Amino acid sequence: MMVSPFIDDYIHFTKSFSKITVQEDERELKVPEKVVRCIWNDQLVDASKLETTAGESLEVVFPGYWNFGPGPDFKSAAIKVNGRLYEGDLEIHVRSGDWKAHGHSNNPDFDNVLFHVFLWQTGPVAKPFDPGIKTDERRPGQAGPFFELELKKYLTRGLLDLSENLDFDSYPIMNQFNHGLCHRPLANLPREKLLRLLDAAGDARILVKMDRFHDRVIVNGYEQTFYEGVAEALGYPNNKKPFRELAERAPLEALRKLLPRKASEEERALRIQAILLGVAGLANFSALDPEDLEPEERSYFQRLDALWQSCRERIKVEPLPRSCWKFKGIRPANYPYRRIVGLSHLLAQRLKSGMFFDFMKTFQQAASATEKKGYTLKIPKTLYDYFCVPGVGYWATHYTPGGKRLKSPQNLIGSSRSSEIIVNIVMPIALIHARAVKSSNLEIALNQLYSSSRGGAENHKMRFMKYYILGDNADMIRLVANDRQRQGLMQVYQDFCTQNSNNCLRCSFPEVIRQFLT
Repeated sequence: MMVSPFIDDYIHFTKSFSKITVQEDERELKVPEKVVRCIWNDQLVDASKLETTAGESLEVVFPGYWNFGPGPDFKSAAIKVNGRLYEGDLEIHVRSGDWKAHGHSNNPDFDNVLFHVFLWQTGPVAKPFDPGIKTDERRPGQAGPFFELELKKYLTRGLLDLSENLDFDSYPIMNQFNHGLCHRPLANLPREKLLRLLDAAGDARILVKMDRFHDRVIVNGYEQTFYEGVAEALGYPNNKKPFRELAERAPLEALRKLLPRKASEEERALRIQAILLGVAGLANFSALDPEDLEPEERSYFQRLDALWQSCRERIKVEPLPRSCWKFKGIRPANYPYRRIVGLSHLLAQRLKSGMFFDFMKTFQQAASATEKKGYTLKIPKTLYDYFCVPGVGYWATHYTPGGKRLKSPQNLIGSSRSSEIIVNIVMPIALIHARAVKSSNLEIALNQLYSSSRGGAENHKMRFMKYYILGDNADMIRLVANDRQRQGLMQVYQDFCTQNSNNCLRCSFPEVIRQFLT
């Protein structure tokens, strides 16, 4: 495999350029909301006579993108009402009253919802939309959506029939409607050109991240910037911001001053845990009921509490409010407690030499071993697992203070998260260093690491992009073989699919492919 320095070709490239009557009596059916979501996603309705609940004619131009994160079910829908095009988010419910029941009117995540689609009307019908009302005078998330559509009367098949014959569990991956318009021109490209595009886009993603870190390195230095980046990665996605703020409020310099010079690694880890959990606003251990704890657990929390109280005045910083931490919608294994404890062990192991310096030393030793063979030798797996922290002590078998004991120990930081730290934090900051010292060999070695990493577990978003952009084509998907290409696919999606709430009908990517790649 030919490996070169990171290229900016992609950055230059992107700058160029009749109703069926349903017979079943279904109103009492317990229909999962996902079923309604899938019906809308595949447009399993008679589109010729759609009307809003207020009697306005309705035409679906684009149903929106299936949203995998919090907020509305579909993003960037495009719908004509009385011949006028409206673009905005769309929320799905089983019954119209679910909008209020779910508290969406008070949730700012739903402020851009223009369309409310539900199976059954169970409340007051919305008034016809007055086009004279400006959107900034009536925020949808506060006043309710502009337009409502009751799907039941427009279904082309009965709900029982749909439930029995459609594989709803596989959605949206098996949904043919959601192949992007870029899929066909990409499929027509010679495979070497498609691979070159993914590689170049993957390099661009690192270069963009490098620019983001560059000023922080100048102001704070490599080690503090790296520490903040690792903390962000441990909080991704829900607690990214508070994790970074934690690293800023408890900087490396302050941590070093609070550690005894001759403390063991275990003692350093415990003290750093106390400080970080305290600054995070998560150290209310005195509120735990001693009767609920084993003697060893009780001793552990008493030591943490005592250490935090002894350090609190010396660190001279206001703890974060506990309310800034997100727990809802997160796997318990990723709760902030465990991630903070994992970070404390990383710091305890490498605080003296520095996490960044220590990694670069290990990496350059591995890279020099491969250089003689032209960087064709695989980078040792131990390098990918460099940021792994095994389950130790109380947090190996608990998710929360005083919580239920787990059946078996779990890692504090696993292999998948370690790989994500290498791609999203190590790579861009190390590239800043390589270019600062003008070492093309180091840059080539970094690209080798990037191009040989197999990455972590695949999430819903990546699976969706493989289907949406690559059309679930096995031959094309085989090209997404490493982190460089995975990141490239994400960059293409970010640059073309999500910019300015674009939908497929307005996206320039298919035309760019035809003009510049064919």
